[in-house]
Amino acid sequence: MNVLLTLLRAGMYDDPGLLKGLRPLTAAQWDEVYSESKRQTVSGIVFHALSFLPDDQLPPYALLLRWVARVHRIARSHARMGETLADLYSRFAERGLTPVLQKGHDVARFYPDPALRVCGDIDLYWHDDMRRMADSAVEDFGVRLHRAADGSGCYLWNGIEVEHHSSLIELHSPLSRKALRRLMATQPFQSLTLDSGVTVKAPSALADLLMINVHIMKHCLGVGIGLRHFCDYALAYRALIPLIGEKEYLDACRSLNIMRWTRSLHSFIDMYLPREEGVRLCPSLKPSASGERHARRLMRMVEEGGNFGLFRQQAPVRQQGGLRRKLATFGSFVRHSGLSLRLAPSEAFWIILDLASGQLKH
Repeated sequence: MNVLLTLLRAGMYDDPGLLKGLRPLTAAQWDEVYSESKRQTVSGIVFHALSFLPDDQLPPYALLLRWVARVHRIARSHARMGETLADLYSRFAERGLTPVLQKGHDVARFYPDPALRVCGDIDLYWHDDMRRMADSAVEDFGVRLHRAADGSGCYLWNGIEVEHHSSLIELHSPLSRKALRRLMATQPFQSLTLDSGVTVKAPSALADLLMINVHIMKHCLGVGIGLRHFCDYALAYRALIPLIGEKEYLDACRSLNIMRWTRSLHSFIDMYLPREEGVRLCPSLKPSASGERHARRLMRMVEEGGNFGLFRQQAPVRQQGGLRRKLATFGSFVRHSGLSLRLAPSEAFWIILDLASGQLKH
């Protein structure tokens, strides 16, 4: 894992200097790095770091060919997602509807090469009554839309899973949600042109960073998380905090009651994904023994489960049946409750309560 983290840091920060002192790897070690990079969905980012290595330190030729082929697939998926977004935005615009792009493709813009970030699904946020109109429009397009357990609308478009959400930032604690509504009332949306050329409606810089933060928290408290999402946060923070202001961001985290979690998130990045050794992502967040202890527990979760904890399951959660998938999700939150009740006690309590209530309804 240490070698993977070194290569990952060099790739995500586009810095060959981070590879100084890296010793040549054996074929078996390169196989291990490649396999783990796939589990953590960072194989494209790590591949970027390979361009900084001298020829005699590169992976064996056969493995390098496999890696190149994988990166080409990642880049093609990224391009296809850009085309799909453009198509969807155009079709919705014909009906006077404009969604807000969440996470995923939006986050890729923070990377040195956005096309090397593994993309997943497309998450679209609709506010007020536009969600109902958007769901109806999708069905008019002749596409079957189904409801997920959390109430989101899901469908396939151009072979890519798309989800409609009614919450921009998903918090479960009533007090946190009340604070979030007040905060979001002060945050206008913005227009962004992505590397694919498509122009989308996106959250403000503050809302965007909070959204990434809370998304990681939700998966750490529940099904598990991989390294890619921590990379997302580290790069987004570096890009957005000059626009937000460190104090305003930390004040927002406090108002949403996620400060304890945020400290542990930063401890993880400072320990495992720093831009420079010994340099903290947020200087005003002082290191603490508890934060470092929680960061090590998060790393164990990363190592055990990989991206979204899928490698901890006997079968990927998405491949399980509806009830089994819901029960697996609920079980994951309960299993991680020892950590979650320390990092975000109020949020963990309400998530588990909401999930338990949801199980009783199905």
